[in-house]
Amino acid sequence: MTFTAKVITTSEWGANAPKAGTFPFRRTIPQYVIVHHTAHKADPNPPNDSSKGTIEGAMDLAKTFQNSHMNVNGWSDSGHNFLNTTGGFILEGRHGSLDAVKKGECIQSAHAAQDPGKLPNGNRSPGIENEGNFMNFSMIDKQWESLVELCASLCDSCNISPKDIRGHRDFSNTQCPGDWLYNQLPRLRKDVANKLGLQFTPDELENDSPVVNLKVGSTGLPVIKLQEKLREKGFNPGAADGIFGENTLKAVKEFQRSVGIKDDGIVGPNTRKLLGL
Repeated sequence: MTFTAKVITTSEWGANAPKAGTFPFRRTIPQYVIVHHTAHKADPNPPNDSSKGTIEGAMDLAKTFQNSHMNVNGWSDSGHNFLNTTGGFILEGRHGSLDAVKKGECIQSAHAAQDPGKLPNGNRSPGIENEGNFMNFSMIDKQWESLVELCASLCDSCNISPKDIRGHRDFSNTQCPGDWLYNQLPRLRKDVANKLGLQFTPDELENDSPVVNLKVGSTGLPVIKLQEKLREKGFNPGAADGIFGENTLKAVKEFQRSVGIKDDGIVGPNTRKLLGL
């Protein structure tokens, strides 16, 4: 079991010490890798990203989050274990996280509280904050590559299956890590599995928690199933390619009008039920 991702440690980026009496933090045996987005201001994506893709900006961003988590949220340290910035820089969050995961363990943090009906014990597994708001925005290649590298290292070092890479919303009532990024988790699992030389079926890599609304920009097996169902109902979404584009949007709206509901082109619970998804 190895950890190969390059991580800027808390001492290297100049983190403040945890609150007195709280360190060293509890170590746990992790079950998941949990993906977040920062969404910390109205427009945090390139070219308006806070870190500007630089290592200096990445370190400043890590300090901003630690200050907010400790002084506003009242936490003992950064709530997350790792931060992945737009420049592809990975920074340690809560003190001790890097040393712990290299030993197959995790530092218990404060990034994924459990809500009723959601998965438990999220804070006992490593949480990755990804700089940006990924409700609709697509992650740039450099940041995606560093996310894959970090997830692969965590899975390998902590003996976590790529199938157990999860989104924050699987644990808490939140939009995090954003609709786009949540819909990309099957792709992330596949990229990580490929990097580790593992093979899974597409179904094994899909999200098995409640499906988020499908709309323009959504991708993956849920979109393929939608496209196939539309075709069964007599509507033409184009190729069943797993990409929610203009043809699929047109077919969804036509279906919605045919059953007398609002033709907003978004496949939410009502549209899903009427389609038989």
